[in-house]
Formats: sequence, structure tokens, C-alpha cells
Amino acid sequence: MIYNPRPMPSNAFSLHAAARNVTQMLRSRLQSAPDAAAELHAAIEEIQTLWEELKGQSDILDSERQRYADFFEYAPDPYVITEPQGEIREANRSARELLGAKDGGLDGTSLVSFILEPERPGFRGRLVAVRGRPEGEAEEWMGSLVPVAGHPIPVRFRVRSIKVRRKNADGLCWLIRRAS
Repeated sequence: MIYNPRPMPSNAFSLHAAARNVTQMLRSRLQSAPDAAAELHAAIEEIQTLWEELKGQSDILDSERQRYADFFEYAPDPYVITEPQGEIREANRSARELLGAKDGGLDGTSLVSFILEPERPGFRGRLVAVRGRPEGEAEEWMGSLVPVAGHPIPVRFRVRSIKVRRKNADGLCWLIRRAS
């Protein structure tokens, strides 16, 4: 039996599956035909090529992920990602500065806690309304934020529902700008 290499798969899952299949084939060939050294050598080379390709794709994905993380962190506008009820999952530097929080000091904090007390029922109502909209459809309104140590700031909220990939759960993506 002559070993014919297959064309390289184009995504990480296909690469992993192909490498696993070739490895299984090698194991069975080693047991049944130890004299098939040339075929086994070719199969080993294909596994090495598949793993190198997988590593290359993984490095590219890591680089892209880091680029988007840097974009989010250093964007000039305040961006916040929350759970559907308003608990902050991520806030970029501009958002932390606007809210008067230290690095990472907002994770798990409710965005509602930064809203003026009399505006909170209306804000919560808008949270419910936004969650009911189709993914990607934005809602915008004026309101006020109260930073950790400061006076109320008039802002414009722009929010849309999103699919949070990490937890496979719905979330909200916020752009919060000072009102002019």
C-alpha cells in the first residue's frame, strides 16, 4: 500500500482531526506491517507538517486576538461589555477613566450602580428593552453617570445586544460618550 498525502486542511479543527487520523493509521500500520517503514516515514512527515500548520494558524489567531484586544483597550471612546442585567465584564481604559475606576476595578460591578438613583428604574427598563432587540440593533439615549468619586456627568448611551463568545451567552456592548 503506497501512502498518498492528502491536501492540507484549511482550518484548525480539520488539521487536528487529520493529524489524529494519521496518528491512528500509523499505530495500526506499526502493529500489522512493521516492514512498511517508507509509508510510516511519509505519514510521520505529514503529521509534523499538519502540526506545524496548526501551530502557524494558532499563532495567527493569537496575533489577531491580541490586535483586537489592544484596539478595545486603547480605543479613544469608552466601551463596556456587560452581562444582560448590566454587570460589567470588560471595560476599556477610556471607560475606566470616565467612571473613575482603577485598572480592572469594574469587572462584576453593575453599570446600574453608576446611574443617578432617580434614573435607575428607567435605565433598568432600557436594559430589558435592549435585550429584546435583535443582535446588532442599537438603541441610544441620554442619561447621567456618577463616577466613583465625582459629580454626575451627562452622557449618551449607545448599546446593542451581542453574543458573548467566551461564555456562549448574551451580553450588551456599550459606547458611552460625554454629552456635549
